[in-house]
Amino acid sequence: MVEKFTRPNFAEQNLGGLTKNLIPISIVIAALLIGGAIIYINQGKGGGKISGLLPPQQAAEKAINYINQNKETLTGGNTVSLLEVVEEGTVYKISLKIGENEFDSYVTKDGKLLFVQAIDLESKPQEKVQEEESTIGNFSVSKDEICKENEKPIIYFFGSKDCPHCKWEHPIIEKVAKNFEGYISFHNNMDSDADQDVFSKYSTGGIPTLVLGCKYYRVGSGETIGEEQESKVLTALICKLTKNQRADLCETVQDLISQIK
Repeated sequence: MVEKFTRPNFAEQNLGGLTKNLIPISIVIAALLIGGAIIYINQGKGGGKISGLLPPQQAAEKAINYINQNKETLTGGNTVSLLEVVEEGTVYKISLKIGENEFDSYVTKDGKLLFVQAIDLESKPQEKVQEEESTIGNFSVSKDEICKENEKPIIYFFGSKDCPHCKWEHPIIEKVAKNFEGYISFHNNMDSDADQDVFSKYSTGGIPTLVLGCKYYRVGSGETIGEEQESKVLTALICKLTKNQRADLCETVQDLISQIK
C-alpha cells in the first residue's frame, strides 16, 4: 500500500467512500488497511510526479499541520502529534499519535501525497453526495438520477498508472465496459483530469474511484473479492442501469442483480 498515488476514495469494506462527517482517522486507517485507496494531493496532469524533495521533518510536519488544521472533520477533533519520521524507500514513514492511539502513515518525499488517508494537504474537505445505502461490491447508492450521455448511462473510472489498486481495477472495468459497448458511455479517466466535477462529488479524494451512472459509486478497488467476482459485480450493476439490455450477459448474474438496492 506504500505506493505513489495521484487521485482523490476505499475498496471492499471501506466505509462506502467516507461520505459521513467526523469520522475518526483511526477508522479511516483501518478501512484503508483492508481495502487500500489513495488520495491525490497534487491534482495536476501526468499523475503528480515527484519533484522538489523535502527533508523528512519538513514533509512530516506539512502532513501533521494539514491534519490538525482540519481535525474537526478528519479526526473528530483529536489533535495529531508526530512521534517519529524515517526514510523508507521512496517515501517517509511517519509515526502519528491520535489521542491515545499510535499509527504509522506515509508521506511522499515531495510532501504532496499522504497515506493512510491520502489527503490533499492544500485543499479543504468538500461536501460530498449524501449516500442512501450500500449495495453489492460495497458500492454506495446515491439519491441522484441516472446520468446519461446520448441516452446511455455514463460509467466513470478515475485512476492513475502510479496507483497499484488502479492498475488492478482498470482492465476489469475496461473489459466490462467493452461488453456493454453501445449501451453505455464509458469515460475512461486513467491519468486524466476530465470530469473533475463528478470526481469531486462522488470521491473522498481517493483512487480508484468508480461512478456507475451517478447511481452507484465506490472509492477503492475490488481486490478483496477477486477479479472474477468484481467483474460479475460490475456487470450486474451496469445491467441494472441499462435495464438488462445485454440479456445474454445479464442472465449470468441474475443472482447479483436481485440483490441490488
